[in-house]
Amino acid sequence: MLCDYHVHSHFSDDSDYLMEDVVKDAIKMKMQELCFTDHVDYGIKYDVNQLSKEEMERISKERGLLLLNVDYDHYFKELARLQQKYPQITIKRGLEFGIQTHTIPQYQKLI
Repeated sequence: MLCDYHVHSHFSDDSDYLMEDVVKDAIKMKMQELCFTDHVDYGIKYDVNQLSKEEMERISKERGLLLLNVDYDHYFKELARLQQKYPQITIKRGLEFGIQTHTIPQYQKLI
């Protein structure tokens, strides 16, 4: 069985590959399963709804870059849409956690 269980999409800051394009390419390669594992890195990045617009602007000015975790609402909605649109491939959902000892409680709450 052909599958890939470590795929990053445009929901990760290290990729600009649209989820739907990943799925289409996987189907072309005759994959049976695919699992998206976009990044969540508490202690380094912020959740989309965690900061006000003013806080985002301040951090962007200070660091030159604002790093955000996966936008969970949009991420899981897009996965559900693609699962329904492309029944010929199994699309699984996951997240890749960059865990540091002091961030474990945040991950436990997310899970």
